[in-house]
Amino acid sequence: MRAVLSRALLVAAGLLAAASAWGGASKPVVVELFTSQGCSSCPPADRILGHLADEEDVIALGFHVNYWDRLGWPDPFATQAGTDRQYAYSPVLGRRNVYTPQMVIDGRYDVVGFDAKRIKVAIAQAEAMSGSRIEVGLEWRGPGILGYSLPAGDGAARIQLVRFARRLDQDIERGENAGRHLSYSNVVREIVQVAEWNGKAIEGELKVETAQDAPGGVALLVQDSRTLRMLGAAKLAF
Repeated sequence: MRAVLSRALLVAAGLLAAASAWGGASKPVVVELFTSQGCSSCPPADRILGHLADEEDVIALGFHVNYWDRLGWPDPFATQAGTDRQYAYSPVLGRRNVYTPQMVIDGRYDVVGFDAKRIKVAIAQAEAMSGSRIEVGLEWRGPGILGYSLPAGDGAARIQLVRFARRLDQDIERGENAGRHLSYSNVVREIVQVAEWNGKAIEGELKVETAQDAPGGVALLVQDSRTLRMLGAAKLAF
């Protein structure tokens, strides 16, 4: 396991001071947290995701779900797309139900989002499979113009663009977290499928709205169409 990951989880546990970092590893691990402002168990998981968000070799994404909204506090960051994504993971991960906080690592493993030890193990397992992932090219080619490329390889996959806000804050007025001021990292604002990959080398350009939620970032996810496992990913800040 790489030292940088261990440091991130020690930070999350309050054992080390946080350090700022932003980069682009060639084959990063994708960590998705399904969370809600209405869930009292979620803030510790949100903090862990916040520390992982600073790591070069991790793409940390916070998906806020909306099924907690009916219990007294509608999460303003929740999206139906995030909820649908979590439900889509359930059968391929062998789950009968969804829960929060849930972390999904590389589309392969899921763990309780505040269990730092299990998160560490799952990310290490995903890192060990990096040889099977493709290297995704991602670059800004002009204001709001994102260029991407994928090499030739094996498999059929969907290419998805994620736009996220790097930090958002919220005063919680009702629900299980009433009275708390909470901060969130890499909050997903939009996820859309932009292309399909059939194993042939591909290159393209996308227009991205960068004026909203600045500072923000984008991630490109290449995800197996059937198993939902990550085949490759990349991220950039804006």
